[in-house]
Amino acid sequence: MTLGELLASMRGRSVLVVGDLMLDEYIVGRATRISPEAPVMVVRQSEVRRMPGGAANVARNVAALGGRATLVGVVGADEAGLQLRRCLHEAGLRELRLEQASDRPTTRKTRVLADHAHQVLRIDAEQDGPIPPETEKRLCEAVAEAAEDAEAVLVSDYRKGAVTAAVCAEALAAATQRGVPVVANPKPGSLGQYQGFTLVSLNRAEAAEALGMAEGLPDEAAPEAALELAGRIGGAALVTLGESGMVASWQGRAERFPAPKVEVYDTAGAGDTVIATVALALAASGLRREAFELAVRTSAAVVRRIGVAVPSAEDLRRIAEGSDAEV
Repeated sequence: MTLGELLASMRGRSVLVVGDLMLDEYIVGRATRISPEAPVMVVRQSEVRRMPGGAANVARNVAALGGRATLVGVVGADEAGLQLRRCLHEAGLRELRLEQASDRPTTRKTRVLADHAHQVLRIDAEQDGPIPPETEKRLCEAVAEAAEDAEAVLVSDYRKGAVTAAVCAEALAAATQRGVPVVANPKPGSLGQYQGFTLVSLNRAEAAEALGMAEGLPDEAAPEAALELAGRIGGAALVTLGESGMVASWQGRAERFPAPKVEVYDTAGAGDTVIATVALALAASGLRREAFELAVRTSAAVVRRIGVAVPSAEDLRRIAEGSDAEV
């Protein structure tokens, strides 16, 4: 199967995305001088941009890749929650099951960019403790209902409190009942919740932490690490390695997938693109190497842009034609 054929087969596939929702906010301006009050940069604000982040950005990636995303998560009863809803609608995402929690804020990451590219500050507004039992119960019910039409289930875990063990178990049960793949991008501390999943994806630092590798994970050790992670969950594992591409382990073997040589501007959100691509590919054609070949190329497309981005129609056209590495 060519990547063009795989992309075509992914169109219209339904993916249920469950996870930690965020609002990504960018304050953009021009660095003018050093403040007389403290040795910090003064940035003259020119614009503010907002877009879906976390699991919401995963859903946005599913839609950009041609799939149909249903999003389940928790927002606060606050202005950031309203802004996130507006951003989701502007992104064309309509199938939403957003449970509102009055006891916690909507997670918001505010980044200050000087001269449109240089990030000088990030402010996180969040409460990352577990959601209360009543909210967890509503979230589990939403997952069970939303999974009825899903061709794949995707859990996006940023350790912000929404993805509890019970929510993970419900996602796995719903996918198993329907006989569809269930994938996740967990954090090292929550990896134990994902036993029985079809596939998990971690980045280099997360994989090293999960495996207790204090010195980090060098490229040459990545295949063995992917095999061990796959063994731990009883499924497949994907380890992303930045400019070195990624390593996937499935069916008892590990394989490297080199990244196209591109100029990298911003890696934020690239992991969301990877897991969205893999989930759609699994929904379309099952667990096969082309899913990982496509994921390494879609993620290469988004790191060429400043800020959290998704693949464009032009990106997908070039990938389908095999000309994406020329950019």
